[in-house]
Amino acid sequence: MGPDKAEDLSAIDSCEYIWEAGVGFAHSPPRNPVLDSNRTELLKLLLTCFSETMYQPPSDISQNPNKWIIHLTSAENRHALPMFTSLLNTVCAYDPVGLGVPYNHLLFSDSLEPLVEVALQILIVTLDHDTSTANASDTEENTSPDNLFINYLSRIHRDEDFQFVLRGVTRLLNNPLVQTYLPNSTKKVYFHQELLIFFWKMCDYNKKFLYFVLKSSDVLEVLVPILYHLNDSRADQ
Repeated sequence: MGPDKAEDLSAIDSCEYIWEAGVGFAHSPPRNPVLDSNRTELLKLLLTCFSETMYQPPSDISQNPNKWIIHLTSAENRHALPMFTSLLNTVCAYDPVGLGVPYNHLLFSDSLEPLVEVALQILIVTLDHDTSTANASDTEENTSPDNLFINYLSRIHRDEDFQFVLRGVTRLLNNPLVQTYLPNSTKKVYFHQELLIFFWKMCDYNKKFLYFVLKSSDVLEVLVPILYHLNDSRADQ
């Protein structure tokens, strides 16, 4: 349960309220569709605030970066770590097939898919906000990272965490390839573009993860869906 009064919010340890088990968090809270819906709406609001950059000329972005992204990913936001962990674990733990019962997506509403999609979008927007190269010529006295989300992503190092992320990404990338004897019996997701961008960012910022993928026996689980999506999208205009 959360705090009873608004004044108590400043005293809570938000790491206790991480949304999903996975990287850096072992306890998986019970699923609550109302909470999923509320989180989805809040993340959509954040994404709307982040979209200010879309209406700026590229030349202005380096001079006037998005203040919402700066604050969310900076040390000023003491909830940055649980926020990053919640987004990452929510995406990588999602299994659209669920219990594997055919046509279960027609019988039960999935409150988690919209949350996963917007969480993935928030992740790639924040990870795309890399100001380290722009600030390389600034004073070297400031040793704190500009973007904590990039910093946290680059510091993941345990093999079990790499395996969790890799399995989560490959599970979702392979979703359209899942074939059954019953047509349309499994739920399909449609955010493969965001998944590929996130996977690229993960490999770019965390070389240990890249080497883990290359030496893993699951590397074909990444290559095959990438080839599928390339072939499937070849006619896109």
